[in-house]
Amino acid sequence: MNENLERSMSWITGLAALALFSSSVLAHDQGLWIGTWGTSPTGVPTITKLGPYILPPPIAVKGTMRYRLRVSQGGSQIRLRFSNEYGEVPLTLRTASVALAGEGLDALPGSLKPVTFAGKGAVTIPAGAPTLSDPIDLPVKALGDVIVSIYIPEGISLFSWTAEASPTDPAVVDETDATLMEHLPRSKKIAGRPMVSAMDVLTDRVRKVIVTLGDSITDGEVDLATGERGWPGALSRRLQNRGISVVNAGIGGNRLLQSTRVMGTSALSRLNQDVFSVPGLSHIVVLEGINDIGMSGQGGTFGDSPLVEPEELIAAYSQIIARAHERGVKVFGATILPFDGALYYSEEKEAVRQAVNAWMRTSKAFDGFIDFDAALRDPAHPRKLKAEYDSGDHLHPNPAGYREMGEAIDLHLFN
Repeated sequence: MNENLERSMSWITGLAALALFSSSVLAHDQGLWIGTWGTSPTGVPTITKLGPYILPPPIAVKGTMRYRLRVSQGGSQIRLRFSNEYGEVPLTLRTASVALAGEGLDALPGSLKPVTFAGKGAVTIPAGAPTLSDPIDLPVKALGDVIVSIYIPEGISLFSWTAEASPTDPAVVDETDATLMEHLPRSKKIAGRPMVSAMDVLTDRVRKVIVTLGDSITDGEVDLATGERGWPGALSRRLQNRGISVVNAGIGGNRLLQSTRVMGTSALSRLNQDVFSVPGLSHIVVLEGINDIGMSGQGGTFGDSPLVEPEELIAAYSQIIARAHERGVKVFGATILPFDGALYYSEEKEAVRQAVNAWMRTSKAFDGFIDFDAALRDPAHPRKLKAEYDSGDHLHPNPAGYREMGEAIDLHLFN
C-alpha cells in the first residue's frame, strides 16, 4: 500500500469513527425509550361456548373510551402503542389524547395532550397490526397514573368475562369525542381489555426492563387500596428507587402451548409480539403452565383430552429460555401456585405441577427461580393456597396474596 493510499484509508477510518461517536452521543443526548406499562391484547371470540362455559356476547362500543394506567418508571416523554393485532378489519382511531391523572378518570387540569401519528391526529390500523404514536411531551413520574382517551366513531366490539364493570375499568362516552375533556360527561363503565397495549417513556440513561409473562395470575387485578395491578405492580413499587421498570404481559386463561382468540395466542407464539418487542427488555419472569395443566386431562375446559406431560411444559420453558438468551435477556422461572379445590383440579394434574416445580428448583435451566408456590401455600395443606391469600376460587390470589407474591421476590435477581 503506497503512502497516499494509507493516508486516504486513515482519513476514511477516522471519519467513520467520528460518525459512530457522534451517533452514540446524539442517541445518548436524545434519551432512550423503555417499556413502562403493558397489557397484552386478545381477540373477540368467534364461538359462543368454551368447554362448559357459555361466553357472553361482545360489547359494542362507539364513542370515546378512557383508561387510567399506572406507569412503572417515568420519563420526559411518552409514546403509546395501540393494537389491532387480533382484528380482522382495519380500525380507525379518529382522535386520541393523554394526560396526567387527576381524580378517578379525570385528567389533571392543564395536562391534556393530543396524540398524533406521523403528525396526524387520526390513524387507521391495518388488521393484524399494532401502531405506535409519535412521542408526546408529557413528563411522568415513576408509579404515576396517566389518562388515555381514544375516539372511535365507527365503533368496535370488545369482549369481557365479567358481567359487571369494576371501579377500575374504563369509561365510555357514547357517540361523542370527549378526548380533550378533562372531565367525562354522561360516561358509563365497561369491562374490557384496553385498546392501548403498551406505553414507553423516554429516559436519560439505560435502565433495566422486566417483562412478566403469564396468565391471569400475572395479569392480575388493580388493588383498590393501593392502585397496584397484581404482583407485577407490587414488584414495580419495590423496584421504583432502583430505576427498574416492570411491564405486565399476563393474559387471563393464557397457556404455554395452546392458543385461543379470547385467551391470546400461546406464550410461545406471542413472545415476539408481547415480550421481545418491549424496548429496553433485560429480564423475563415466566409464570405460566397452570392452565395447560388444568385445561387438559379428564374434565378439562375443552372437554376430555390427554393430560399434558411435564416434559411438554419443560420443553416450552426451554424454548423461552433459548430465545431470550440469544438476545442477551435473562429469564427467571416462577413455580406454579397450589390449586387444590379449583374447578379443574385433580390428583393427576397435581402430580404434573409438582414435577414442573421440582424441575424449576433443581435443573438450573433458568437464570434463577422465584418460589411463589412456597410463598403462598398452606403449610398444613401444601397443595392449597393459604386461606388468607385465597380469592375464594382456590386458584387466584386475593389482593393480599398478590402483594405477598411481589414481596417474596429476591430483588438481587435483577442486579
